[in-house]
Amino acid sequence: SSGAYTVTVFQCKGAVPTSMADCYQNFRPPAGDDLGTGIYDATTTADGTGSTFFEVRPAEALPELDCKSSNPCSILAFENDGNPLPTSGLPASAVTAPLQFAPSPSDCPEVASPDVRTEGSASTAHALYEWAAKTCTAHPSLSIDYTESASPAGRRDFLNGSVEVGLTSTPATSAELAAAPGHRSFAYAPLDVSGVAVAFNVTDTVTHQRITDMNLTPRLVAILISGSGLHLFQDPEFQALNPGHNWPMEVQPPLLRGERNADALLLTTWLQEDPAARAFLDGHDPDAEVDTYWKGVQYPTDIFEARDPNTIGNYNPRTGTLINARRLFNFQAPGDGVSVSAQNDGILAVTDVVTAARFGQPVAKLRRAGGGGSDPFVAPDQAGLTAGLAAMKVNTDGVTKSPDVTTTTGYPLVKVDYAMVPTSGTDKVAAGKLSQFLTFAAGEGQADVQTAGYLPMPTDLQSQATSAAAKVVAAASGSTTPPPPTPPSTLPPPVESQIPFTSPGGGDGGSFSSGDVPTSPDAPPSAAPTGGGKEPTSAKVTGPAAVFASLAGSGHRLILPIVLVVGLAAAVVGGLFSPRRRRRKGGAAATAASPSP
Repeated sequence: SSGAYTVTVFQCKGAVPTSMADCYQNFRPPAGDDLGTGIYDATTTADGTGSTFFEVRPAEALPELDCKSSNPCSILAFENDGNPLPTSGLPASAVTAPLQFAPSPSDCPEVASPDVRTEGSASTAHALYEWAAKTCTAHPSLSIDYTESASPAGRRDFLNGSVEVGLTSTPATSAELAAAPGHRSFAYAPLDVSGVAVAFNVTDTVTHQRITDMNLTPRLVAILISGSGLHLFQDPEFQALNPGHNWPMEVQPPLLRGERNADALLLTTWLQEDPAARAFLDGHDPDAEVDTYWKGVQYPTDIFEARDPNTIGNYNPRTGTLINARRLFNFQAPGDGVSVSAQNDGILAVTDVVTAARFGQPVAKLRRAGGGGSDPFVAPDQAGLTAGLAAMKVNTDGVTKSPDVTTTTGYPLVKVDYAMVPTSGTDKVAAGKLSQFLTFAAGEGQADVQTAGYLPMPTDLQSQATSAAAKVVAAASGSTTPPPPTPPSTLPPPVESQIPFTSPGGGDGGSFSSGDVPTSPDAPPSAAPTGGGKEPTSAKVTGPAAVFASLAGSGHRLILPIVLVVGLAAAVVGGLFSPRRRRRKGGAAATAASPSP
């Protein structure tokens, strides 16, 4: 009688599916696997329109459909009329729209061994995916293998000689260098600029619309990540800073990475430098009581651990970025079997800026540590990241930089991802490939990833990267004087992401190589360790990209990556996100999201 109907959405093989057998029909979230699924239900309004978000997966993540640039796929949507799905053909109300995919590592020719092996920081995943897909068919070609783990693992495995390139957001510590006394000499080459973000999925309890703006202080984030944030939305400070919305009563425990990682280190440095956050953690906050097991916790730290044994089942940091991004996207709590409702709960996650943007998740505006009064809350958009980057301080190595969390007027949690590259022990061929990789990443590669949400590197960082490339070549050739660095390519003016988010925002550990052949997805990553800071076994990965789709009105056309329009009595509107397969060491596969056209 209300005129509302439910709608089912599938991803299918072929530009025009002919039967339900062409469509991926596994579990629906949240009852499905931790990695997300290919089916989402939507509900129309009385006038037959509605919206939903939908994750589209390419061949790397969903080999059953084998969707890639040379093999288009489609979206199928139909009203649920109570009848069983037809054994042949499509439901009577079904409409379809084709999907086209940008080149990806699955389109690359097979190689016996990659030219460049990289491992480390998850926030480089999106860039590495783009670069690997493009360079594998360049002249000369370059095959890139990327293992996503985290910055500490990238530094460790570079220093022990396991990979040619270690990817890290923070420099190697003296303890790490001492633990690898025979390590090669190396240089740091900047690759990308992004930031750490607090993303959220919250619905207004009165309007039933998603809330897309939020201001958070270090104190409020300290309450959140300490497991004390059940009633965060009722906190007096939160209410004063976030008027105009009807917030849910409760906040689920935060979605956090469980392995050692640079994002945790940067975030907890920001908390440590804020007097109000520190007062809360030390038990001196008059408006909020810290969990006993978190009282006096020592920050900064590079790992989020479940400290309270009474809440470990719910406060459950998980290995990798993607698994948390997908749980946020699907409105799933960190604890398994936990019942959540969009009308009663909110979910927040600590992630990187680009991953949040690629999943279409809004992120909170933050202010500097120690700020107050008239201090602005800053979004991690182009302006905020640019100002934050300008305020970064050079570390003692003279190259890498750390955010200035206390005095910056920009976004306080900006970061630069660096490649650790060898300046000894490399032959001329390998050095040439490393130089090709760094020169591309610092030049043409920057233009490739601007729309992903990265801040284009300024010329000083580009020059540092090309200078590092020259040092790699000079060391291999035996020259005592490195040749002058290649001038950085001239980049087009910065452009805003094509993703419509309030402010911009890697993967659950996995890998890809630009010569990989798709394999079937494996089981979800295991839960994060609850103590000891043990790092997970690294696995290879790529990162997500977003494509937005509108299913409305009449007709049948596709405009990617911006708009997808399909005629349907009960229309659906949503975001399309293409995931990517990551091959784990040993041949098992996991999943991650990847760019679509």
